[in-house]
Amino acid sequence: MSFVAKCFEDVHEILGIKVEPGTEPAVIKELEAYPHVAAVYKSLGDYDIIALLSVEDSRELTEFVVENVRKLKGVVDTKTTLIRK
Repeated sequence: MSFVAKCFEDVHEILGIKVEPGTEPAVIKELEAYPHVAAVYKSLGDYDIIALLSVEDSRELTEFVVENVRKLKGVVDTKTTLIRK
């Protein structure tokens, strides 16, 4: 198994998150507390934060993003990309 494949072994979604300037540390800290979040990174691209998620059920994914992530103080927008092996 390649290094990249191993890194994404338990990851099923990539979540791009745009936040208000200066809120990155607080949003990252809150995201890291969720069991669905495998890893969180600051980003210099289209999104300020990239979260790698491990959620297999589509209803559970929708609920997590809509009811949790989008309600975090400072979150402006999200984009979910599904990874299928």
